[in-house]
Amino acid sequence: MTRQTLVDELFTQADDPMGALRWSLAELRRRLGAPEAFHGNPLTGDLGPGIEVDVTVAARGRFAGPPPEGRLLEGVEVRDSAAFDTWLLIERERVDAKISSGIHEATIQALANGDAERAIDLARALISRDELDEGPHVLLVSALAAAGRYEAAAQQAEASAAMLLRELGVSPSASLRNAARPPPRRLAVSISPQATIATMRASGLAALSAGVPDAGIERLRAAAAAADEAGDPAVTSECLLELGTALVHGAHCNDDEGAVVLGSALAVALDAGHDAVASRALAELAYVDVLAGRRVPARTHLESAREIAANDRGLLATVASIEASDLHDQGHLGAALERFEESLAHSQATGKVRREAWAWGVGARTQYWLGDYAAAERWSRQALELVEVERWAAFRPWVESCVAHAELALGCDPAAVRAGLESTFALARELSDACYQGASAKAMALACDALGDRDGARAWLRTAAAACARETDAYVWVRADVALATAELALTWGDRALALEQAEEVRTIAVRCCMDGMLARASMVLDRVAPGRAPAFSGAGAARR
Repeated sequence: MTRQTLVDELFTQADDPMGALRWSLAELRRRLGAPEAFHGNPLTGDLGPGIEVDVTVAARGRFAGPPPEGRLLEGVEVRDSAAFDTWLLIERERVDAKISSGIHEATIQALANGDAERAIDLARALISRDELDEGPHVLLVSALAAAGRYEAAAQQAEASAAMLLRELGVSPSASLRNAARPPPRRLAVSISPQATIATMRASGLAALSAGVPDAGIERLRAAAAAADEAGDPAVTSECLLELGTALVHGAHCNDDEGAVVLGSALAVALDAGHDAVASRALAELAYVDVLAGRRVPARTHLESAREIAANDRGLLATVASIEASDLHDQGHLGAALERFEESLAHSQATGKVRREAWAWGVGARTQYWLGDYAAAERWSRQALELVEVERWAAFRPWVESCVAHAELALGCDPAAVRAGLESTFALARELSDACYQGASAKAMALACDALGDRDGARAWLRTAAAACARETDAYVWVRADVALATAELALTWGDRALALEQAEEVRTIAVRCCMDGMLARASMVLDRVAPGRAPAFSGAGAARR
């Protein structure tokens, strides 16, 4: 930052504003013991070796004691500085999100390491920061069950469910009560654990492939319990990985329970030296973090997953695709495209057809945001071909939504696009997938707007927003994308109130989840409808500042 900017924001009332800044910087250097810090113009923020920033440490889930309480600069008010007030408002949201992300990561680690009592304390701290988010309640119930306090876990599940229903008017997901369940009963003596493992794994995976996730998950639970009883760490880690992956990808609103299981899979795999399972578990944990916008643990998990994968191209295909999605969400589109292309090369070399389809399909979104609509259509249609080959119905709504976005941007007949999207949305609803419902309903709104059907566009945008409203298991990027589309369309309709409301919603999400591209576009809307309400700096600048 330039010295003049700081003077304008903080020292306008001083007799000697620039002198006041120089004195403050000198005091900071003295108290930090960092004589090389805060020099130059613009000022450098490098603190040098030996100094850690509390927020950075906390965001990684590293707490020497209880997690920090309060808010950034709580109680500090700077007079006559609207620019600083705006910065502080946004930075408080960003820091709150980092602290909550770190507590979440520490809770998962405590459960994976068998420290249930610490997990209980951390989950309670997480609830105190946002009691209306279902995820921390799931973690608390899971921790109580892990401690063997099943009655307390059941009571907490009921109390949390009642509170969430009362405050939000929406029934919480089944994962809240599922977390309170005791482990499956021990096997009958006459049945070997090995027989149960093989049978339950095979039938569970078959059920998932057939589109029956609940049955598949229950069988994988039994397989994991049998593997644990058999005392085979390698097989146990494999069963836990399959169960955790199924909870994240195969069932609605089970991301938090899935993360707990994946954390256990990782711990067992590392102890057993089972690198392939460890890398995949780390990648899946990162995927859950990406969906929730938890950037620091996502990056940490992905770095570890890539390191363990070494030269295994099959594992690298998965890691690169998730890295790409995370980069896209943050607004680093060029880097995201490079990672998608890396994932495609690894997938094709190892015959991982579904991973290839996923990279084509999710990468199409990056091409769309880069403005290369022809490439977005090619990529999404390539994904659709592979989805049909694999009969992968669970991924079809996302791909078809990407095709629709690209076609509309290329000027295709919006009536035909809208007609095709009806079956897309119907399948997304059948799958109970909030992300796919939001994406397809938003595309339907764009088609309606292109046809001049403003009422239809409004209705579909409300449908998209409602689909993304649940905090747990919702992809925050899609939620922000729907709000951004609403703000931008409202601006073209002359509905300034709606544009302002939705742009501020995008700004809040973008700041908390480090989405620079979203923040920049929301700021453009705010500049149009309410000059002075938009931040005077980019998301990247906020992070540095």
